[in-house]
Amino acid sequence: MERILVVDDERLNINALNELLKSKYKVMAAINGEQALKAASSKNPPDLILLDIMMPEMDGYEVCKILKADDQTKNIPIIFVTAMGQESDETKGLELGAADYLTKPISPVILEARVQTQIKLQRSRKVLIAQKLKIEEQNDEILKEKGKSDELLRNILPEEIADELKEKGRADVKTFDKASILFTDFVGFTKAVSKMSSHELVAELNVCFEAFDHICEKYHVEKIKTIGDAYMAVGGLPLPTKDSVENTVLAALEMQEFIVNRKEENSEQAFEMRAGIHTGKVVAGIVGGKKFQYDIWGDTVNIASRFESNGEPGSVNISQSTYQELKSNPSFTFESRGLIMAKGKGELEMYFVSKT
Repeated sequence: MERILVVDDERLNINALNELLKSKYKVMAAINGEQALKAASSKNPPDLILLDIMMPEMDGYEVCKILKADDQTKNIPIIFVTAMGQESDETKGLELGAADYLTKPISPVILEARVQTQIKLQRSRKVLIAQKLKIEEQNDEILKEKGKSDELLRNILPEEIADELKEKGRADVKTFDKASILFTDFVGFTKAVSKMSSHELVAELNVCFEAFDHICEKYHVEKIKTIGDAYMAVGGLPLPTKDSVENTVLAALEMQEFIVNRKEENSEQAFEMRAGIHTGKVVAGIVGGKKFQYDIWGDTVNIASRFESNGEPGSVNISQSTYQELKSNPSFTFESRGLIMAKGKGELEMYFVSKT
């Protein structure tokens, strides 16, 4: 049942309005402006206010003005019910925000009709407000889910590629003339698997690969994927930088350092690692329709894999092309391994690299 607040300093007027309305509405009463304001801002505010104008201390105009200026009460409809029947009085009341204006003596039929009209409008207004709030909540939820989706996409793909995919619905395949491919794998992994429980194996891989992820992020090297115990990353894409080769080598050296320290801390379960880097031309793009994978292709990738598989455990092994990019860099020291026979590639010049 809707609540109607009758505001009048005359008890007879309050009682008369109560008699007319009590069968359909819950009638509340206030005998002055202060009581009216308090009732309107309570936990159970009225759905409609019938407001007299001529009251001591605070007249109805002032009460209306205060109510309409307050976000908490501004949507409560007000009908002035007053003996002030001049056109200017009515104009002033409506300009202050009143929904309607009735002059005394009141026709019961007209009063009931005007009240019913405002109550119906108030019901509709409440429905619209509830719908608006529901839509806002749904929009907030959609934005939250979109945020989660965007974050997941950025975890799977490079940020620039994720943004391009969202904007265009696809990501263009691109060629990079100078990318540094880093491969790592663990020595004796197959043998170690037979001695470890599945829980121990996955836990150890997770520790190592999580550390590698952080290292790659630190040096702006893009992780491509893991394949079993192998970890593949690349420097110089999707945004080429002048220090990408250097950063890729620094990342590999820090990975090796992590693995060496891990071996000292946990010798029974930790691995030794090979790491190889080759710099050259690659093609990069997204494959897959539902499960996206950012990947790279080209002979550079195959050669980098050979440098890793023929590398010395505990060291970072680099190719001739990577060496040429860094040989004048005072931050590194190089040691030639000479020519190494690589499966399917013949003899390749290989170097050890370390920090000076």
